[in-house]
Amino acid sequence: MTDFTTIECAIRQLHARYCDAVWRKDFAAFADCFAEDAEWRIAGNIFTGRENIKTAITGILVNFSRILMTLQTPILEVGEGIAYGRTYSTEHTRLITGERGLSVGTYYERFIDDGDRWRFSWRLFQLHYSGPPDLSGPFFDNPDYGPPPAMPGTNESSVDLTEWAALAR
Repeated sequence: MTDFTTIECAIRQLHARYCDAVWRKDFAAFADCFAEDAEWRIAGNIFTGRENIKTAITGILVNFSRILMTLQTPILEVGEGIAYGRTYSTEHTRLITGERGLSVGTYYERFIDDGDRWRFSWRLFQLHYSGPPDLSGPFFDNPDYGPPPAMPGTNESSVDLTEWAALAR
């Protein structure tokens, strides 16, 4: 039998570690949130493997002085050693240039029990909004996969950053 409460707690701790690593720009801690062979799909990019994910987040966070990420309670479907989730995200950002922003999105996630703790095995970030904190910027159209537990296919990708920039104009 799968203990939903125990798994949900472990996944919430994973989310907390993830947000903490982003805030502190701790690239090793961020990468440790992912399984060794994990896949992270964000901004039109696909990063495979913990080491590549670490390199990617290092390159992304160099542009920010801070990111305060808040993840909502995940909507989960759990099984033996695996779980699927949908988690809504808000990020308050400050670029190194001083520009402030807000992004709102959805993480579609697959988690695995990696022995010592739960980790991400696959993540897709779907951006819904990126712009001024007052929500006066553009909202983006994304596929609606239906109510949980519906998930995108493992080949789905997120919008490319250049597409986001063009939409924001």
